[in-house]
Amino acid sequence: MRKAQLISEIAGEFFLPLLGFLFWDWDLYFILLYILFDYSLRIAYALWRPEVKNKIALIRPALFFITFVIISHFYMVLTDSTWRFGTSLYEFFWYEDFYIPQGFILIPLLFYTEYSRRRMELMLNGRFDPSGMIKKMAQRLVWATIVFMIMSVLLTLTSWSTSTETIFFLTSWLVLILFENRRAFLTA
Repeated sequence: MRKAQLISEIAGEFFLPLLGFLFWDWDLYFILLYILFDYSLRIAYALWRPEVKNKIALIRPALFFITFVIISHFYMVLTDSTWRFGTSLYEFFWYEDFYIPQGFILIPLLFYTEYSRRRMELMLNGRFDPSGMIKKMAQRLVWATIVFMIMSVLLTLTSWSTSTETIFFLTSWLVLILFENRRAFLTA
C-alpha cells in the first residue's frame, strides 16, 4: 500500500469518526454505526463486483463482520441497559447539523469513498482486487472485536465515562489501521 492510500484510509476511517466525536457530538455508537455502514457497503460492493471470482471466500469476512456487530452491540447494551438499536439508528440518520440530516450526507459519502477507493487502486496498481480489500477488512474486524471484548472487561472492572470509552476505541482503531499498514511506513 502506498502512503497516499494510507493517508486516504486514515482520513476516511479514523479522522471522520474523530471529527464526529469532537465537533458533532457523536458518541461511541454513532462511530460504530458509521463503521458498520462503511463495512457493510464494502462487503456488498465486493459481492457485486465481477472481479471477485470466488464468492465463497467472502463468507469468512462476512462472519467476522457479523461477530463484530454482535459483540459491539453487546457492549452497547452493557453500557446502557435501556439502549435500543432502532431508536439509535434513527437518531444517527436524522441527527442534524446545519439543518441537514447527517444520513443524507454520510451515505452518499460512503458510496463515493468506495468508488474513489476503486479508482485509486486502479490508478496505482493497474487492477482492482476487492477480495484482498475484504480480507484486510476482515482481519481488522477480528482485532476490533477483540478490542470490544477488552472494553467489556474494562467496563465491568471500572466505570469509565462515555468520552473515555470513545477515546479508547478511537485510539485502538487508529493503532489497528497503523499496525495493519506498517509496511507503508517502512518503505521509502
